[in-house]
Amino acid sequence: MLFKSFSKGALLISRTNKFFSSLPSGHTINCTELLLKDYGTIDKALELKQSNLDQSKIGINDLLVKLICAPINPADVNIIQGKYGILPTQLPSLIGNEGLFEVVETHADNSEFKKGDWVLPIQSNWGTWRSHAIANQNLFYKIPNNLDKYACATIKVNPCTAYLMLTQFKNLKPNETIIQNGANSAVGQAVIQLGNLMNINVVNIVRKRENQQELNDYLKTLGAKYIFTEDELRKSFLTQELWKEIPRPRFALNCVGGRATTDMIRLLDKDSIMITYGGMSKQPLTLNTADFIFKNFKCFGFWLTTWKKQNPEEFKKVLDRLLDFVAKNQLKGPKCEEFSFSDYVKAFERVQTPFVNTKICFTS
Repeated sequence: MLFKSFSKGALLISRTNKFFSSLPSGHTINCTELLLKDYGTIDKALELKQSNLDQSKIGINDLLVKLICAPINPADVNIIQGKYGILPTQLPSLIGNEGLFEVVETHADNSEFKKGDWVLPIQSNWGTWRSHAIANQNLFYKIPNNLDKYACATIKVNPCTAYLMLTQFKNLKPNETIIQNGANSAVGQAVIQLGNLMNINVVNIVRKRENQQELNDYLKTLGAKYIFTEDELRKSFLTQELWKEIPRPRFALNCVGGRATTDMIRLLDKDSIMITYGGMSKQPLTLNTADFIFKNFKCFGFWLTTWKKQNPEEFKKVLDRLLDFVAKNQLKGPKCEEFSFSDYVKAFERVQTPFVNTKICFTS
């Protein structure tokens, strides 16, 4: 079976790395936190806060962790704007949904974790945009500490979303074709790589841009073979030639909405399924009624947060499978740019710059 689970012991875990820290017990550590104080624009919604963490307060089941890398995802921006499916119960609030941390201190009687371990916060919206934290070890999932830090820091949201959409809705068989828009997104990049592992054809749609060839070349390094702009796929002669080479798709992944999705649906064969996991265009999803009736289309929405709540143990198994792919260099993380918390305004300016194909991350 392709997507088998793996044993963490099968991976060689390095005992030394540049993120390893050793701090004398009882010391106070300065912690930087980026807080959501109100909903709205970045300059008004966020604030930096400094606090002190006392190592002597670490309980037997607690960990003191230090941030290695925490990405800014589109959902984080939506939360800041107050336009997401789940919002903090009160403000100000810690924010940040995923990230990679290093254990820098444990209780002397803790035998499960040790200094130098890498951990992922397993709880959704735990608040990863902070330099340090003391928290119960049950909130963390230990992972190998010899893997690419960017792949690990960004694995919990986008690759998991890609994997689950490819495995939960349809039994995709080798040489089947799927089609996706937003192929340059973090989810889209994961779909390309996982699709290769599944031996399926992935038709990738991206928006036209000035550096089109640069983007195409990068996606090809991930294994993409069929890359088209939205305008190109509106030309029937192109698609007619394409369907001579590979089967017409019966499975689609949508993160855009609006006309781009309407055009993508026209390319689907009968008895097709479309999964919507985002709406980056902020345009309504418009579908042809006749396609539902005469082509027997089925459309579903997917939100990882809901799936995780319903399948907490299975989620850990998915993480293990994906980390195994990372270890084998079969799944690469996105290109990343690092910013300090003090430069958070610049970081979000970069996030909101059109056609940026890097993931913006905070580091302590």
